[in-house]
Amino acid sequence: MVKNIVFDLGGVLIDFKPERYLAHIGFSEEDIILFTKIVFYGEEWNEYNSSKSNTKQTEQKLMQSYPQYIDKIKEIFSNINYKYILFEMKDTSNYLKELKDKGYDIYILSDLSIDSYNYNKQFEFFDYIKGGVYSFEIGTTKPNENNYKILLEKYNLIPEETIFIDDRLNNIQIANNFGIHGIQFVTLDSVKEEIKSLEKNN
Repeated sequence: MVKNIVFDLGGVLIDFKPERYLAHIGFSEEDIILFTKIVFYGEEWNEYNSSKSNTKQTEQKLMQSYPQYIDKIKEIFSNINYKYILFEMKDTSNYLKELKDKGYDIYILSDLSIDSYNYNKQFEFFDYIKGGVYSFEIGTTKPNENNYKILLEKYNLIPEETIFIDDRLNNIQIANNFGIHGIQFVTLDSVKEEIKSLEKNN
């Protein structure tokens, strides 16, 4: 019987759109493509998400890695504002509340920095969450097995009673290895159908 449903944040409950921020500060289309990739999807940002770096350290590392772009990197970090980067995916957050109202315990398993976490906490769906494990707290990011182990142990979750929803297939595959019912978030409708199917077998 499924009792617990675990959500990822980025790409599931939160739309991560650094492109919008870069457009807001006046970057060209070409620069938006380039700096979205090297700043927000690079190794340095991943380290920032796992609490190994703060924003200043992340900026310094990026300038060392890309000395040809020092001015652009400085501009990005001097103006950074999460209200132009992080957006609530309201259809999914409404569904989360529906699941909570049905009696499921809701948890979060997500890779994000403490700054992103503090910004995201304003969203109403956090009121319906029983607990969460976040990369900035534990120092590792998915698909590291440590993230899943900590979640299961911290909340005494039984894998076979747990669903995990994430937009990245490699993260789902690790969940499956633990015996968790992994569902890749492609569309909200597809997630609902898979959960309905699991509910029929409860």
